[in-house]
Order: sequence, then C-alpha cells, then structure tokens
Amino acid sequence: MRLSLKAFRWFHRRQLTRKRLHGGFLHRRLGDRLLDKALWKPTRESIARAWLIGFPVTMVPFLPFQSLIAATIALFFRANLFLAIALQFLSSPLTAPIQLPACFFVGEVVRGRAVGAVWHEITTAPREVFTGDALFSLYLGAIILGVLIGAFGYLAIHGTWKDIPHKLRPHRLPPAEQ
Repeated sequence: MRLSLKAFRWFHRRQLTRKRLHGGFLHRRLGDRLLDKALWKPTRESIARAWLIGFPVTMVPFLPFQSLIAATIALFFRANLFLAIALQFLSSPLTAPIQLPACFFVGEVVRGRAVGAVWHEITTAPREVFTGDALFSLYLGAIILGVLIGAFGYLAIHGTWKDIPHKLRPHRLPPAEQ
C-alpha cells in the first residue's frame, strides 16, 4: 500500500515531512526511531508486529491510556503505529458484552472451574464478573486471550501477506518539494 500524491501534499502543507521532523522536539526526545519507515509504512513485518503488540493491549479491560501504551510499545519494537493504535478501538462499550464474558470464561476455566458451571454463572449473573475474586479471572482470561489471538494474528498475517515482486511494482516518482 502506497500513499497517494495527495496524501504527500497534505503532509507537506502541514510540515510533517521527515526533513522537518529531523531535529524537532519529537526527534530530540525519541531519536531516529521516530523516523523509521517501519512505523509508518505497512509492510508484512510491521503489520504483524503491530497486531502482536496491539491485540493483547486492547484485550485487557479497563486499561487507561490503551492507545498511548500500544503506541509506546509499537515505537520500541518498530511496529506499524497506525494499526497498533487502531486496534485499541476494538475495546469499547459496544464490544464489552462479548469481550468481558469471554475473558471471564477463559480465566475461570484456566483456574480449574468446570466449563458448565462457569457458563451457567455468566448467563444467570453477569454482574458477578466485576466483583472480588472474579476480577482476577477476568484479567487472567484477558491476558491469555490477548496473547493467543495476538500470536495467531501474527502467524496469519505472515502466512497470507503476499509481497509484490520488485519487477512488478509500479514506478513511482518522489513527491514534488515546494
């Protein structure tokens, strides 16, 4: 996926070019890692790393500053920032009725409770998920599901992403500097 000339012009008008960022406030604080192309260009490896980082962060419920945490980890591991931040919007009040019982269910089963008893508890008293010892199961399940789905997504991206051979890539001129 390549940015269009329109997008490059938009960035240039707002002075968001690599040349202008070099030596600026963010560059002094974060170093050359901020200007690394892997953070901004969607490649197989950067997208896969972003999924592996972003999904476990989004699965942990009631985590404040999820986007900031995901962006910081993605910056450190040179993962695609856009995907790492976008994944944080999967954890919302709209997805909570599915996410929270699933995390609780996995946490309770891992802790040794019977599958039928846990399912009965979720369907009859869903508010019990937020009390006392059940909260531990909720977070345990969130961590387990986040890591498993993150690893599965990482492998799926690596297995399905097809790179375009260099000979078949269209010739692209660099954006005009104004």
